[in-house]
Amino acid sequence: MVWLRRLVSGFVDLVYPSSCFHCGELLGGKRLVCDDCFYGAGRISDGYCGVCGEDFEGVFSENPVCPNCRGLDFSFDFAKSALKNTAENREMVISYKYGKRQYLVRVLAKFCSEVLYGDERFSGLPDPVMVPVPLHWRRELRRGFNQADLLSREISRQTGIPALRLLRRRYYTVTQTRLTRGERLRNLRGVFRVRGDLGGYRSIIIIDDVFTTGSTSEECARILRDNFPKVENIVVVTVLRG
Repeated sequence: MVWLRRLVSGFVDLVYPSSCFHCGELLGGKRLVCDDCFYGAGRISDGYCGVCGEDFEGVFSENPVCPNCRGLDFSFDFAKSALKNTAENREMVISYKYGKRQYLVRVLAKFCSEVLYGDERFSGLPDPVMVPVPLHWRRELRRGFNQADLLSREISRQTGIPALRLLRRRYYTVTQTRLTRGERLRNLRGVFRVRGDLGGYRSIIIIDDVFTTGSTSEECARILRDNFPKVENIVVVTVLRG
């Protein structure tokens, strides 16, 4: 039946699009972007802040710290983003987060998995577990999913590192997009709560889609430190450095 073939074809295209997300090149198998676009994506691999992960241009020291982080204390040990804030990378994250293209989680998680495998700081984390940044239930219901939770589960599938929904969001807050770092921190104060036990895990990897000012990661890390004082490490991994 024609209608059934079209329905199946549409579903397959939704799960495994027939062309590259970026350049439109025809694809085969289960790929979402072509090799050129995947390997050409601007990664943060050299010259970045050892605290917040902001990428540097030009000459840098062995363990650089950017001016925004110098002299500040954070509840997390360090943050690392996979991708630079380029137009192509932003488009992919925005399409995943707001455009209901949830299938992009597989390639976004692959970029994050590269960070976990490629940055030696992660290899020394004892007994790690990934904790996604939570959404308020109203926002998650409207969006249809929590992008950080879906991302953490796909990274877990790719790496074997377990994922645990350890945090919940108590209040519905206004969007953080146009707020300064100080305003974001005030906006988030008291928003997160622990919803379970850490078990035997000794290191926490906070997972989110974008790291901009670090205020969300900082508040999540602060709550986790307060509730689990024996945790040895809290670090942050995101897809994009905003």
